[in-house]
This record gives sequence, structure tokens and C-alpha cells, in this order.
Amino acid sequence: MIGVIMMDNAFQTYCLLKEEVKRWQDERGSFWINRLSPAKVPPYYPIKELPEKAVLELCQRLNRVSNILISESMLQDAWNKFMALKPVKNNELLSRLQIALCGVAQLYRNTIVEVANSSKAPTQSMTCPICGELASISVLSPPNGNRYVHCSICGHEWSAKRVGCIRCGSEEASMLTYLQSEEFPGVEMIVCQECWQYSKEYDLRVLSTRDIDWETIRTLSLDYAAEKWLSEHARLLESVH
Repeated sequence: MIGVIMMDNAFQTYCLLKEEVKRWQDERGSFWINRLSPAKVPPYYPIKELPEKAVLELCQRLNRVSNILISESMLQDAWNKFMALKPVKNNELLSRLQIALCGVAQLYRNTIVEVANSSKAPTQSMTCPICGELASISVLSPPNGNRYVHCSICGHEWSAKRVGCIRCGSEEASMLTYLQSEEFPGVEMIVCQECWQYSKEYDLRVLSTRDIDWETIRTLSLDYAAEKWLSEHARLLESVH
């Protein structure tokens, strides 16, 4: 019961922040779009080239709507650590920074999506053509189960081959293990023994959702299960050798 209440509270907070991101995009989108041009080849808007000031501006709005006061210097320090892949001790601020970064990336993604979708051929591409981030999520769309890779940063989706690892591109079916849980129908963890990584796949013919990113948060326990599976099998291999 406590877990359900915590998840409900987390979802309400998530929706509140997402609504504020949408308002910021509507109000400030044209201002920031006019200050950045896409590259001529993918990735069109690499994360490191997105305007820092836009991310921090949006993050401060998320702080305010959360009734949290964060000084500009504290926010700048957290951002610098985040971009340098150093730990940010304030986990809630880190979450808002990540949502702000995604909000800016999604804004720019919307300006170039037609160009990015010009190639319809399924691939096993591991990087997003918009922001260049590595893929970790795929979806099967109704009614035929066509497979798409979903970027959790900018929200872009591109066509992928029906079977294979989206982390390394391997199409060797015997090296792929599919982990499922009755608690989360329509969600699978695909563990690849070629690269020893995992990805998450949503079958939207089974799972009804409007927000893949929230599903990724809601099903974090499956990530932990996949990590445990990889760890245990790595130890077994070591003991054999």
C-alpha cells in the first residue's frame, strides 16, 4: 500500500513537471529555436550543443512549480557536475535537471523530425539521429508489431529491425534473453550476451500508455532484475573459466 501511494505521488509530481515543460515550450520555444541551427548531418542537435541557458531557465521554472528555491549558483554547480558526469547529491534537483534537458531536446527535435524521418528503412542504429544519445528503449506498435527505437532524451522514434539488440546491433537470436514479469504485462527486458547490456521493450498492442518515459520510471524494478541477471551470469562464466 505504501508503495502504491509513493508511486501515485511520484506520478502526480511527474505530471506537474511535464505540464510546466509544455508551458515553457509554448511560451519560450520560438525564442530559443531562433538561436540554434541544426547540423547538416545526424545528430542534428547533440546534447552538448543545446543552449545551457535554456536548460537552466526551464529547470528554474520546474524548481518554482515544485515550491523549491534554488540559487542560480547552486543550479549552475549542479549542471556543471551533471555534464561532467560527476555525482549530483541532490537527487530531486538532478531529476528536474534531467527533465529540463529533455524538454529542451524535445523542443529542438520537433523542428527537424521530418528530415530525421526521411529514411524509412529499418535499422539497428544505436544512436538517436536527433540528439545522438544511445538507445535503450524500443516499442512494438499496433496493429502489426512494427518495431521502433525510442529516445528517452528527446522523444524521437525511428524504425528498427524486428529482432536484435538495440545496444550493440547484434541480430544473433541465440544470444538474446527475454525477461518478463506478470506484474508488468507488455514489457520485456532484452538481455544481450554479445555486449552484456540490456534494453527495455514495450509492446503497445498489450500495454496501453501515452507516456513511454513514465513507463520507464514505473518499471524500474525490471531494470534491477536485468542487472542482477547480467551480474549472476557474469559470475557463472568467470567460475567456468
